[in-house]
Amino acid sequence: MRVVRARNAGACYGVQRALDMALAAVEGGVAASTLGPLIHNPQVVADLAARGVRAVEHVEDVHAGSIVIRSHGVTPAVRRAAEARGLPVVDATCPHVARAQKAAAQLGERLGRVVVVGEAGQGVAWLGVAGVAGWGRTRGTDAGPGGSRQGAAMARQGGEMLGEAWRV
Repeated sequence: MRVVRARNAGACYGVQRALDMALAAVEGGVAASTLGPLIHNPQVVADLAARGVRAVEHVEDVHAGSIVIRSHGVTPAVRRAAEARGLPVVDATCPHVARAQKAAAQLGERLGRVVVVGEAGQGVAWLGVAGVAGWGRTRGTDAGPGGSRQGAAMARQGGEMLGEAWRV
């Protein structure tokens, strides 16, 4: 077997963009907090903390500095709570996630209801489902082994639904 080492490796575009934005937020010694870890890499999270970017679980945990919305995005309610703190909000939502949020909101307005299917507990994927599900008249559905039968059925038939969402 031949092993070929990639010339480039690292985070996806959306996460790299969020990392760059978080580091820019702390330039000049200003504090910044991310809503959850910015990346699922403990070494990078520790390096960010050493540079002044700390991860918090709730908007209410931020008392000074900027609030950084990570690449997975957040629901409109979380965004409003962040803005209500009166602190600068750095929106590092991945443009692809923002597009899905906009599509969910538009479909919710047009169709009355949109169901976003994912598997609860699946880290990044579920954060994305939860973040998109909060836009418009939408809800997240757990299609995993412990989830609902309706969620699993929708996941099996999801090609048309997802195709429609991405065409908006």
